[in-house]
Amino acid sequence: MSLDFDTFTQGMGFAKYPFSVFTAEEEKEFLSAAFVRPLAYSTAVDAAKSRKNIFLYGERGTGKTALLFELVKACDPSSTVAEITDFSEVPVIPSQSDVCSLYISTLATAIIKRLLPTISDFRRPYKLTRQEKTLLSYLLQHHTSVLSRNALMEDLRQVQHHPAKRLMVSTFNFFRGLINSAAGAAVDLLSETVSKSLGLPQPAAGGAREYLQAVELKIDGALDESKANLVILKQTIALCGKVGMRKITIVIDRVDEDSRLRNDSELIATFLRPFLAENDIFYIQDLHFLFSIWSVPFQKVKPDFRANKFCVEQVCWEPKELLMVLDKRLEHHSEGNVVSHESILECNVFFRDKVLPLANSNPRDLWQLMHQIIREQFALDRTSTIISTRAMENGIRRFVRGFTYYEYYPRRKDARANSSDVYSYIAHLNKLDSVEFTTNSLSAAAGTGSSTPNYIVGMEGMGLVRRCEDKGPNGSTLYEIRDPKVRFAVENNIEIRRDA
Repeated sequence: MSLDFDTFTQGMGFAKYPFSVFTAEEEKEFLSAAFVRPLAYSTAVDAAKSRKNIFLYGERGTGKTALLFELVKACDPSSTVAEITDFSEVPVIPSQSDVCSLYISTLATAIIKRLLPTISDFRRPYKLTRQEKTLLSYLLQHHTSVLSRNALMEDLRQVQHHPAKRLMVSTFNFFRGLINSAAGAAVDLLSETVSKSLGLPQPAAGGAREYLQAVELKIDGALDESKANLVILKQTIALCGKVGMRKITIVIDRVDEDSRLRNDSELIATFLRPFLAENDIFYIQDLHFLFSIWSVPFQKVKPDFRANKFCVEQVCWEPKELLMVLDKRLEHHSEGNVVSHESILECNVFFRDKVLPLANSNPRDLWQLMHQIIREQFALDRTSTIISTRAMENGIRRFVRGFTYYEYYPRRKDARANSSDVYSYIAHLNKLDSVEFTTNSLSAAAGTGSSTPNYIVGMEGMGLVRRCEDKGPNGSTLYEIRDPKVRFAVENNIEIRRDA
């Protein structure tokens, strides 16, 4: 009788298959059990405990998000953590005022969520001054989007349906028909509910402008927008403290995944610059930042960033550390039956010399690589309890051919069908006979002619290639392929196709 894949992996010692998911978001519960500290961990966790601003940078898939999860756990338990992963409200070329406004909006949503339980049963445990009430009303009107208000409305419904809060349930149900029949009524109801419950000023027609004037007049009408927003941010943080949120940690992740930035490291760097350039925000008391940044744009911004003033750590994995991560994963998913990768490999030397370098010092790539190798072993011999060298060889080639390169070099959502993307660039690189090249050698091999410099700029922008320190023939600029998978394809004449 032919064995199925589950039975095959169980024969290797696994209670649960170790390589079915590849991202930290999908494995939050597992991360704590199998977390291996990268080199950056010790310094970063000490900084997190002392509430120093932390900036993590590294290649995609190196575990920056997983490390962020661990750092958040290390923060003071009394901290309020607010995560920012959606930057759609920020212009593609933002100012520091835009960045400040994003932080204000994030904190405004957190404040309203904090107040929801008190709103639902008309308690007012926080004694707010008139100026604080005006500020809260301003935040509600100007710094909560439709999406965030709808999310808050859902939170309010959940609070209202608690048995101890029947009064608000009946009030909500009374207005429910109106809500369902009028577009945008949920947003208006939230504003009205919050305002009435807390005794906030009610906006009349054109009230949004009046609130803005009221706040600006109190700080200084002569201030420019960026300074005014900084003052409002400080007042918002003070308001956070008034409602019991005295230590705030803002976590910023996935900036490079904003589709508007087209995966272009130059555009991403331009977007990042006002977030990182020297400003007063990083020195506000009770405000603590955890940043996760793709290394390619970070290197472009670094000259404008005062890195020596903060905890700045590169997230990368030495081969020995990567093997420790692998062993921990194998042990966890085998319930202790497999404690080392060496016990399931026919040739450990081949694995270390040929397989591991293709993982690009990257746990996520290693998991996908192992998945392909184990599938190849299943195809070769379903009764085997170890991974053969031949399975590793076949798995490497399948991994390189079948890898979804859009994962690290995503295509623009609005790109034309005939526009260049990572697969178009790899097709040109595939025609080289070396992983190092010049403009002339690429033009001669790929026949790209006068467009060659544009192709190189595009590949350099997405981090697929980089300039070498050494020079080429006659002092020409020398480039090299960065991605080890593409390097392997060029060296072994493997065609990488979009439809593989």
